[in-house]
Amino acid sequence: MFLMAVLITGCATSGYKDVFNDENSPNVKTFNVLPDDCYIASKRAVLSQNFRIEREDLQARSFTAARYFEDGKDTIVVTINANVIAAGRDKSTVYASVTQHVEKVRVKTERTLLGLVPTGSEATKVKQEERTIEDKDFYSKLFAALEKELGIVRTVP
Repeated sequence: MFLMAVLITGCATSGYKDVFNDENSPNVKTFNVLPDDCYIASKRAVLSQNFRIEREDLQARSFTAARYFEDGKDTIVVTINANVIAAGRDKSTVYASVTQHVEKVRVKTERTLLGLVPTGSEATKVKQEERTIEDKDFYSKLFAALEKELGIVRTVP
């Protein structure tokens, strides 16, 4: 039995095994700009694409932004977590991680009188199908939007 359990465990695939093996990660980019300017440009880039800032830590220069897409009764949510870190003199590195999940609406109807008469209902959203976005094209477009905003931020006195 023990040998069988070890064999089954050894055959299971783990998503975490490849986490630190990618040296050319598409979700990291360094810019020749001060961290504060880079942080402002990062926020402007996601806000310009109709994302909503849901959490922010100004001191750590990090934020979480989300955009919601309706799909019938379901909602697809794309969430961006961004961190801007100083990377030397007048340089900043942006680390962005993006996830997508589906929120499904579940309706529970309460009934009385032998289950024939509805007395009320309650709708709740359930988070399902969460995955990390690893699309290089997505990150390329994100950093292009950031670069565009950096051009605007640099010209503001």
